[in-house]
Amino acid sequence: MHPAILEICEKAAQHWGLNLNSEKDQRKIAQNILQLSDFFIQSPDSSTPWEKTWAQQAYVFYYLPLNSLRVVRVLDHIQKDLDRIELKQVVDFGAGLATAARLLINDRYNLRLIEHEMAPQKLVRQFDPQADRYNWFQQPPLKSEIQASPTLSCFSYSLTELKELPAWAWESRALLIIEPSTQQDGRKLMQLREQMLGQGYHILAPCTHQLPCPLLHQSKNDWCHDRVHTQLPEWMHKIEDHLPMKNHTLTVSYIFAVQKKYAPKQNLLPSAARVTGDLLKEKGKDRQLFCRGPEREFFAWMHKNGEHQEIPRGILVDLPENLQKVSNECRVPAGVEIPNHK
Repeated sequence: MHPAILEICEKAAQHWGLNLNSEKDQRKIAQNILQLSDFFIQSPDSSTPWEKTWAQQAYVFYYLPLNSLRVVRVLDHIQKDLDRIELKQVVDFGAGLATAARLLINDRYNLRLIEHEMAPQKLVRQFDPQADRYNWFQQPPLKSEIQASPTLSCFSYSLTELKELPAWAWESRALLIIEPSTQQDGRKLMQLREQMLGQGYHILAPCTHQLPCPLLHQSKNDWCHDRVHTQLPEWMHKIEDHLPMKNHTLTVSYIFAVQKKYAPKQNLLPSAARVTGDLLKEKGKDRQLFCRGPEREFFAWMHKNGEHQEIPRGILVDLPENLQKVSNECRVPAGVEIPNHK
């Protein structure tokens, strides 16, 4: 877990008089998490009850660490291209506890956090050592303010609460959308991808192409998402002992796009593909979904030939030259070379 997040959790625990290694306090935090989860299930359109201490503790000790891991994973995928776009400003819309902005801190960026609730701002100022680097606003920026400075507009778990991307966001040089990897939100994000292409944006990740999305057009149920294998502190594992939810892995859906005229000239090799599915063990073969264009395709390893491989979901691979295409399967006798990844 990111050191800054651990430091925030430790400061918050001290402030609330909690011992994160105490079973009594772990059980109390778990009860708060369940209460907030039940609140969202029962009142999905209601505002987060930020003024309640139980909700604050659920966010700080559970949702903040987990959502930070998701953001870190996305940044691992996009950081090289992000550095090449020459941005001056980051607008984090619906910033909450500054989950995305904190991990996007860079001396080149002016960090503008949009959050209409005052309680999360107060929590960040109390517990985050980097709090003086954030510029907080309750209202979204004007189009002219986005046009005046090369801007990355980031929607981290906030677009799910909106019907569409705000008009001012379409003035951004780059867009980063990070969403819950539910079927509903994931497919909404794939539809937004089509809108981005129509508005003159180039998709840098996770897509390796600018063609129609195969999961959107060739499936009614699939959605694109990545998987994160977690390394949580022991106290979080102990909290999970009192929860029905377990987080040995996390999933996340995202899109990173840039206006075409600012797109890196050489982004990916022609043979690049993104692994978009977990390994499926079937009779006689194993299959794994990948994406390189408008077709829904699978790598396939045949059991009769002694073939076996499992590729981490979400990573980029270079397709081997010896692929044998059979229907929607690409058979890989020699395996797929897996690049170094985190």
